[in-house]
Amino acid sequence: MDERELQDALKALLEEVAFMDDEERTDAGLPDELAGVKRVSTYEEEGVLTRDAGLVVTMAEGAEFQLTIVRSR
Repeated sequence: MDERELQDALKALLEEVAFMDDEERTDAGLPDELAGVKRVSTYEEEGVLTRDAGLVVTMAEGAEFQLTIVRSR
């Protein structure tokens, strides 16, 4: 697996979590904080000027997080 493959897998996972209802998240054992995920996009989709793989996660209340993926080995 390379950085882009991991990026795409994490994006798909977070998008699934974003569409879960409270009961589904509870049944899956996921923390309540993930209920606030509104949008997930790649750095490339957002136009972030970097060659790194990564995700931009936007929360319902407006907070935005950038997750950079760098292979260490």
